[in-house]
Amino acid sequence: MDTILRYFEMLRFIPKEPESITTPDLLKKLQDLGYEVDIRTVQRDLNKLSSSGLFPFTSSDETKPLCWFWPKQSARMQFPLMSADEALTFKLVEQFLIPLLPLSVRAHLADYFALADGTLKHSPLAHWPDKVRTIPANQTLLPPQIDVEVLKVVYEALLKNRRFSAGYLRRDEAAKQYEVNPLGLMFRGNVAYLLATLWDYQDVKQLALHRFEQAILLDKAVTVPVDYDPDVYIASGEFDYPTAPDADIQLVVKISPWVRKHLSETPLSPDQQITALQDGYFRLQASVKDTLQLRWWLRGFGADIEVLEPDSLRQMFAETVRLLGKIYGM
Repeated sequence: MDTILRYFEMLRFIPKEPESITTPDLLKKLQDLGYEVDIRTVQRDLNKLSSSGLFPFTSSDETKPLCWFWPKQSARMQFPLMSADEALTFKLVEQFLIPLLPLSVRAHLADYFALADGTLKHSPLAHWPDKVRTIPANQTLLPPQIDVEVLKVVYEALLKNRRFSAGYLRRDEAAKQYEVNPLGLMFRGNVAYLLATLWDYQDVKQLALHRFEQAILLDKAVTVPVDYDPDVYIASGEFDYPTAPDADIQLVVKISPWVRKHLSETPLSPDQQITALQDGYFRLQASVKDTLQLRWWLRGFGADIEVLEPDSLRQMFAETVRLLGKIYGM
């Protein structure tokens, strides 16, 4: 039985080309698992399995020690077999999480996705991926096109903690060349952003991946700014585009009955308060940040929301209404 288990482990350790593993490396992996074998035993096992016709892995002829690999087109072998629950997990990863994974990991997982398809084919869970979808909360827009070669450089830079040089096209000007110190990726809707600093500055920037062009990986290590934390950065509201460094406000609005229902189910803030008014409308008060995202969101309710406080925000909406009146000839 130990011999059969050892065979299974050996087959599992052999990668697909262009990757490979040497006989001494296989020996070390087996010994780390507790198998008491020597190099001759491992070599004999490899020759026996590869020549059996059952397992189409092979070795390089021109290297010493020999390097073993599965051909690119060979099917993934899984020991023990993938369960239906595991297969479903892989299918959901393929369906929803692919954009979040490095390119090298996507290529590696392709075999597992194919194996999951085969496993689910005769399972009661086969149709579950067809019954689950995610949809955007806002108006659907087509995703921007990202240069594939640039994307490879960005992912490699993140994986290897190295900087890269690239042209970046800002909204208001022509492309400029930057040395980018990448810190992480953030996905918002169908747009991917790189959190990074430029050269040796400490302020974190949001750089849309589709605006990069002609990226080159540099042999220069990434430096992480002091106190940098992606979760703290996002929680601070930076991706909602604050209107001022200290943008905390007490928002007071007059809302219609259907908006009251909506915001009672999904509050603006933990301290949100809603009180009834005599005209059938409601008064809502909540602690929020004054951001461009908040203003876009308020505009989406049209006449169902009236901004009462702060006065500066009310005046901004009043000016917007006046401009819209001119545009529509009212």
